[in-house]
Amino acid sequence: MEICAAVEKRFADTLGLNTAAIGRAGIKRIVKEAMKRSGTSDPETYLERLSTSPAEFERCLEELIVPETWFFRDREPFILLKKRLCGQWFPSHPDETVRLLSVPCSTGEEPYSIAMTLLESGIPSPRFRLDAADISRKALEAAGRAVYGKGAFRQPLTAAQETFFSETSAGRRVDETVVRTVHFYRANIIAPLFLAGHEPYHIIFCKNVLIYLTDEARRLALANIGRLLAPDGILFTGHAEMGILLQQGYQTVSHARAFACTRTRIEDRMPHRVPNPGFQICTLHEKVPERPTAPPGSPPAKQPSSAAAIRKTVAPIPTPQTAAVGALHTEALALADRGLFDEAATLCRQYLQEQHPHADVYCLLGLIHEAARRTGEAEECYLKALYLGPDHYETLIHLSLLYRQQGDDRKAALYRQRADAGERRPDGTIGP
Repeated sequence: MEICAAVEKRFADTLGLNTAAIGRAGIKRIVKEAMKRSGTSDPETYLERLSTSPAEFERCLEELIVPETWFFRDREPFILLKKRLCGQWFPSHPDETVRLLSVPCSTGEEPYSIAMTLLESGIPSPRFRLDAADISRKALEAAGRAVYGKGAFRQPLTAAQETFFSETSAGRRVDETVVRTVHFYRANIIAPLFLAGHEPYHIIFCKNVLIYLTDEARRLALANIGRLLAPDGILFTGHAEMGILLQQGYQTVSHARAFACTRTRIEDRMPHRVPNPGFQICTLHEKVPERPTAPPGSPPAKQPSSAAAIRKTVAPIPTPQTAAVGALHTEALALADRGLFDEAATLCRQYLQEQHPHADVYCLLGLIHEAARRTGEAEECYLKALYLGPDHYETLIHLSLLYRQQGDDRKAALYRQRADAGERRPDGTIGP
């Protein structure tokens, strides 16, 4: 087996990573650098080392995983979070603690943003439990340091949010009042025992991860999410991931660009026990040690001010007519996840020009336009996809969501009805 293919298989089998999202050129670069680092030029020797050395496996893993996150990413999820907790959850649960999970938490920007949102809303830390999990040790170490450069701040902070940071020579440090509220775990979201023993969460942030998983790993991740999300919980996901969750029986929360859904109508479709994957999974589960408190005599931690008291289509296309379309789908969504919308759209247009019109590709192009907030172009692409495939489920779902966000409830209901009708089997069940 050619070494790059062997490495790809190794990570697909153990971590569920769909390395097509990284690209063959990226895999070759990583393997070349890894062989050089290990002092061997023989592919078989390196593969043996990769299989027998946990340290080498982890080094290669860290090269494959590229964190792409920043504070208050997309902003609207945090606005909805504050609205739901302060306006509905806490008034109806006056004596309970809200449980929240961020997975994958990467280098910590997302869980810290969640904590800041709660604290800034006047919710004291004893009233919430915030867990965060990721498979990357390197990312978790960065989260523990809680010091960030300019790349972690891609949109202006509000005055209240600014109070949670202090300037240092290494970057902006997250205040200890925030850091102490987050409990980090090193764990694999597709592992059968992922966060086993943890109580269900009322809020789960799981954004832009399914795009990087194989079909089987995605199934396992969804089963774990279904097991860990409380019956009345809210799941925040990525823009491109809404379709797959809707098909699983989730329903959207009405808040533009929050990309949130509730767990309804899915009890018969989401297994409470994670199925056997049929392959060996990396099942690590480690509690990351809490940051030690400041030694005696250290300056007191700064206290917050009183004011602070792209859907199913993230998966490789389910029934691709060609392998090329599946590869295009994975590569384009990976680019879009990094904010490279024009590059992602160019890949789709090139395929349409060089190959042939394809409903899956027009749907993907519409999704990219929508993520870039080009709603007119998105609608046009979705309609072209439906011209080619009138019953194309993903397009019907995305178009329904688009019209709903625009306030056109009549069209939204029409396309959702068409999607539901297409998904209903003769025996009355609904499913893929």
